[in-house]
Amino acid sequence: MLAYAAAVVVLVTGTERLVLHPIVTRLNDLDEEIVVKEHQLRRNLREVAARQVVGKAYARHAAYARTARSDEQEMARLLNEIEGLATSSGLSVVNMKPRPAGKLDVRKEYPVELEVETDMARLVKFLHGLHASKYLLRVKQMRLVPKGGRSTQVSAYLLISETVLQ
Repeated sequence: MLAYAAAVVVLVTGTERLVLHPIVTRLNDLDEEIVVKEHQLRRNLREVAARQVVGKAYARHAAYARTARSDEQEMARLLNEIEGLATSSGLSVVNMKPRPAGKLDVRKEYPVELEVETDMARLVKFLHGLHASKYLLRVKQMRLVPKGGRSTQVSAYLLISETVLQ
């Protein structure tokens, strides 16, 4: 009887050690791996959401980002753009003078001094054209000097700058 009892105890202990223990250990390892993978998945989902937000913000400004050209090429293109807008608005350009480009962080600014003589309606049309341009054009300074009397004619000094994202 004692031998049978000892054999049953050895058999149960052996089965537990050889069969049950490796299964339970493997299940515990898998549970830990699942917890780690869930943590990685949550972190990756946050990164994907952040990437989408950044992508949307980038998409709004992507049209303004271009490959870098030389300062002379950029300035020539800017002068052509301003001259075209002035012509289409009916402005009389007295003087157009480029200034040296300035670099700020990831962008470059190309300023141009512009002196025009026109009436207010045409000047407003020109300013609207600058604002609606496909380039990032901005009027940094504007001085208006009336021609005299009740005339709508003005002499205007404008400092226009283009911002190029690089």
